[in-house]
Amino acid sequence: MDRIKKFFSLLASDFLKLSKMKSVYIGIAVMLFLTLLLAVAESALTSLLDSVPVEEGGVSSDAVSDAFTLTVVHGMLNGAPSSTGVFFLIPIIAALFIGNEFSTGMARLYIGRGVHKTDLYISKFIVISALSVIYVCLSFAMCAVAAEVSGLEKSALDGLHAYTADAFGSYLFLAVTLSAIYTAVCFVVRSRAASMATLIAMLIVLGDVLVAVVQVALAMQPTGVDTTGKFVYMLLDPYYCIDALSYAHTFTAREAGIAFGSMAGWTALFFGGGLLLNEKRDVK
Repeated sequence: MDRIKKFFSLLASDFLKLSKMKSVYIGIAVMLFLTLLLAVAESALTSLLDSVPVEEGGVSSDAVSDAFTLTVVHGMLNGAPSSTGVFFLIPIIAALFIGNEFSTGMARLYIGRGVHKTDLYISKFIVISALSVIYVCLSFAMCAVAAEVSGLEKSALDGLHAYTADAFGSYLFLAVTLSAIYTAVCFVVRSRAASMATLIAMLIVLGDVLVAVVQVALAMQPTGVDTTGKFVYMLLDPYYCIDALSYAHTFTAREAGIAFGSMAGWTALFFGGGLLLNEKRDVK
């Protein structure tokens, strides 16, 4: 019973400390700025496309601008966390939040007061997961407002909204998976700067570089069409899923199994592995 009380006291303290971090609110401001930037850019480019003269027999400028608007609004509505940089901001905040516990000696102080290392780890995981979920929810809310004022016809907008629930649920799942990764890395590295650098490097290498390398290796067409049937295994990469989940509604049973099965596996692996390594290491 005493351990449970200490855990909930620790958890409450962690939530309070997180709520006082300026970086949390800066992150929300950045998300809002990116949403506004997307909305303004979409409006400006749509107006530009509407003004382009059409040659006889060519595709009308209205059709081109409508197709462009539909693509942009789909990215905002159903890929909101990707469009607003949620999974770029969260690892930075996680590195600052968890790294600060070790750099200031708070982690050692907690352990000295009888807090179990397991409880310390689980508390941080819960807090980072909660923040990730909140950021995902805010990103969808911001982008939904931007989509409403995009000028897209109501019928087209309603069609995109039909897929939003699938994307939203998928991104919530991914938020927990990536939180497990962030927590494990930060507890292993135990340094704000090094944790931040490691997590950002993982985002770039596993999210961009690896995808490009695999596309070249599979000799995929410039349109992204996979003629080998092997690119589907990129869904094993949670960092690739940051963009791919915006099309979660189109996943086949096989694709959904690979994507969500791997996310569940990565969550268990990083949470369990990080917890085990934390138990075996001394807090310095």
